[in-house]
Amino acid sequence: MAMHKGVDMIHGIALRYFLEVARTGSLAASSESLHVAVSAISRQIAKLEDEVGTPLFERMPRGMVLTDSGQLLAEHARRALMDADAVLSEISEAHALGRGIVSVGCTEGFTRNFLPRVLAGFHAEHPRARFVLRSGTPSQVEQWVALGEVDVGLAFSTSTSPSVHAEFSMSAPVCALLRPSHPLANKEVLTLDDLFDYPVAVLERGTTVRQLIDWCCSRRGRHLEPLFTSNNSSAMHQFAALTGAITLGSAISLRGIEGVPALLAKRIDEPLLNERFLQVTTMRGRNLPPPIGQFLEVLKAALSSDTEAGQADVAQPRKGRRRAGQ
Repeated sequence: MAMHKGVDMIHGIALRYFLEVARTGSLAASSESLHVAVSAISRQIAKLEDEVGTPLFERMPRGMVLTDSGQLLAEHARRALMDADAVLSEISEAHALGRGIVSVGCTEGFTRNFLPRVLAGFHAEHPRARFVLRSGTPSQVEQWVALGEVDVGLAFSTSTSPSVHAEFSMSAPVCALLRPSHPLANKEVLTLDDLFDYPVAVLERGTTVRQLIDWCCSRRGRHLEPLFTSNNSSAMHQFAALTGAITLGSAISLRGIEGVPALLAKRIDEPLLNERFLQVTTMRGRNLPPPIGQFLEVLKAALSSDTEAGQADVAQPRKGRRRAGQ
């Protein structure tokens, strides 16, 4: 692994200042976060602009916005600086194998059981590794990965963004989650109309579940009025288990959650709801340091195992019937 050509100490400082201004949108805010004088940051950016021969920012009344050239440099700078950090990490590992920080961004459902379990297993094998875990919406996870704020992203998606690289992808259709005693529990496959006949708990907008169910309803000229809405999938599962409502999610989200009454995952005969994937992403073009590469392999193995087990729990269509989305 080699550092990008031209990323020496001087350029490294200038690029870090440049990226902070790009992130905050102003010299003053960057000065405060970096604890560096505004004049020093301004000089470094001026030197970069002089070197590339074009403005990197548009100076707007409300702040500084990247130009097209600035956007290109920002993408390069993030990769270059992270590669430089990776080189230092490799040198450090020559003296302390397994040492390093692994930062993960994910949607909320993975924080309850799945990722803590994977991180704990990785810690057992690499006791000197350190971890940072952040949760947010799928779009936030994508942004964190693209900007290098986290090393690895884990989220549901309906497509792969060009700003990130998909290290792993598996089909993860939206299922109906309901109690074994629910009147629909004996149906092998549910329909969208089934959902309208019973109370439904749905995640807030901004999630792939809500996006896809809203698209389905729009295409059918229907409007779904949820009984319960939340940004927390754990609350959705608990509410469904306690009230008998139907909630929507993935089969994998039900596995290994202690203290939650059993819910069944049922396929829904609606092609759009099958157009969802579970993806592990990293920054496009980034050279990953060894600890992150090792963690990726452990994460992918755990996802493959849990997803296969979760899919086995989902009711399958009758023999000879075409599966929705295939």
